[in-house]
Amino acid sequence: MLAIVIPYYKIDFFKDTLTSLENQTCKDFKAYIGNDASPDDPLPLIEENLRTINHKYIEYSENLGRRSLVSQWERVISETKDEEWILILGDDDVLSINFVQEFYNHLSEIEAKQYNVIKFSQCWIDEAGKTLNEFTNYPKLIDPAEHLGYKIVKGERSSLSEHIFRKSQIQKIRFKDFPLAWAADDVAVFEFSECKPIYFINEAKVYVRVSNENISGRKDNLVIKKEAKIAFEKYLIKNHYKNLTIESLKKLVDHQIYYRYHNNIPLGFSLFKVYLHLGYYKKIIALPKTYLILNKIIK
Repeated sequence: MLAIVIPYYKIDFFKDTLTSLENQTCKDFKAYIGNDASPDDPLPLIEENLRTINHKYIEYSENLGRRSLVSQWERVISETKDEEWILILGDDDVLSINFVQEFYNHLSEIEAKQYNVIKFSQCWIDEAGKTLNEFTNYPKLIDPAEHLGYKIVKGERSSLSEHIFRKSQIQKIRFKDFPLAWAADDVAVFEFSECKPIYFINEAKVYVRVSNENISGRKDNLVIKKEAKIAFEKYLIKNHYKNLTIESLKKLVDHQIYYRYHNNIPLGFSLFKVYLHLGYYKKIIALPKTYLILNKIIK
């Protein structure tokens, strides 16, 4: 069975999110809504709009998302019962009415191959619900390293709400807690898959809200997003350099060296292992000088 987990805080577009659940053609799921001590009480909207949907509402007294969005995700996930599949849905995102039905339409094939991550087609929408771009489209089976490369090299968009994860993978591997949970979904998709293909479903859609009210659309958090991006890149290099595509790894390493040199920040990972993996033998010979330059001892 499927659990749709909503870590709630913002009420601005929450009715649209709830309506998309109520309108599902297949109602074989349970919604878990965790109120992260929001100043706006969502209960009237929930009672008004979730008339036929099995759901549980939890009101927390601590605003956990203020210091760790990942911890808020995990807190609501812990409320789930025996559901084996988890969708973490943004409180301003919208599902097409056939989303749950298409999940079940493909589930027998997914279970037969024991895939761990499911991805759906998405587009961005603005405050008025107007689509801002074309829907994403991928092969039915996506290599996890290639999927990460779409983001790192090509700058393609993705979101947490367009993925369903096997709960046992969430519990075993867990989300990585970057600032604002920025790129935590990208790492989760990569790690939770455990090298098995990501299963893509094009027949159902996710509408991802981009507005001045959410983290993705806001401009006053750019410094924190940058810090999170640097932490995300460093994590991948340190822990997964052997599993990334060569193109992705090269771009990550070049960006880390540039950023850390110009901001006088220690590198934080071994260039020797990375250069050896990449076959950069001349650069390995020059490593002592490279490290001195990175530490700004010489120019």
